[in-house]
Amino acid sequence: MDTGNCTAIILAGGKSRRLGRDKTLLEVNGSRVMDTIVDKCRPLFAEILIAGGERPGFKIPGVQTVPDAYPGIGPLGGIHAGLCAAKSEVCFVTACDMPNFQVPMVKKLLEASGGYDAAALKTGERTHPLFAVYKKNILPTVERLLSQNIYSVLRLLDEVNAGYIQLPAREENPASAPVFNINYKEDFEAFAGSAPPVLSVVGYSGSGKTTYLEKLIPALKSRGLRLGVIKHDAHSFEVDVPGKDSWRLTRAGADITVIASPEKIAIMEKWSREEDLHRIAGRLRGKVDLILTEGYKRGSALKIEIRREAAKGREALSGEDELFALACDHPPEGKVAAPVLPLDDPQPMADLIVKFLEEGGL
Repeated sequence: MDTGNCTAIILAGGKSRRLGRDKTLLEVNGSRVMDTIVDKCRPLFAEILIAGGERPGFKIPGVQTVPDAYPGIGPLGGIHAGLCAAKSEVCFVTACDMPNFQVPMVKKLLEASGGYDAAALKTGERTHPLFAVYKKNILPTVERLLSQNIYSVLRLLDEVNAGYIQLPAREENPASAPVFNINYKEDFEAFAGSAPPVLSVVGYSGSGKTTYLEKLIPALKSRGLRLGVIKHDAHSFEVDVPGKDSWRLTRAGADITVIASPEKIAIMEKWSREEDLHRIAGRLRGKVDLILTEGYKRGSALKIEIRREAAKGREALSGEDELFALACDHPPEGKVAAPVLPLDDPQPMADLIVKFLEEGGL
């Protein structure tokens, strides 16, 4: 489906009583969740609406805010306002408090909505109606329910021709699920204690880890993912240019030196020990969908191991329980439990990673 002919509707009209603060202002690591969702929607949709989000000083450039015609009744009122205002027949609806918002999942829902009036996700028996596709042709049904004082979005899905995508439930770590939302203080604390999914690209020296990442990163970016990359260096390194002002200030004794410009920020912090990968990844929480690392072969993250024919016979670097996939230029020796994918084509690996994220990748 051409998403350029679709509208994104972000629901922001709730009173946030359970959380105790305005969800539209919710921040993670200094980034407002609402802004992150809008930024992810911009390349996808011709139009972005915020339903029920009229507050003093609340404006996002290029985004139209539409008031609820039925204020105070919950999400169905926001869906009604968004559908009435939308220029497109097909609308993607999301709540404003979903920090794991994933573009590939949005695309999957839009594609699945082809023969339906609506399309939503399910985990087990639970339906997620606030990360779903709704079409303008259901407006009469919405208005009939509202006239009957029925405000359940689940009831709306029951009343229209809806399709569903089934996802596995992540009971051991629900904060990693694509449909995780922040309703309570405990939800925010759970998310704040989590880290983005991490996959480490490992291989023997000279195996081409950087070259492989140079191919894999564009393949994942083309699927709409935001990426962080961590390069592991077993030795000391110098990021700043010797002789430059910031280098001189660090050499003078500054413990943390920050270089800030309108385009990027670099933070150089002195460290007395090797930091845990999970803690480093936590600094990127809310900013990226996935972290790729080059190295960390002894780390606890799942691993993409590069194996070249030239290294045939050498011991595998990854145990079976930590191996995500192999990227090989030859058929591997013996039986391998993990997927074996071509080293010269990153597309199958990118597809596998997207599936991993859809399942709440850990």
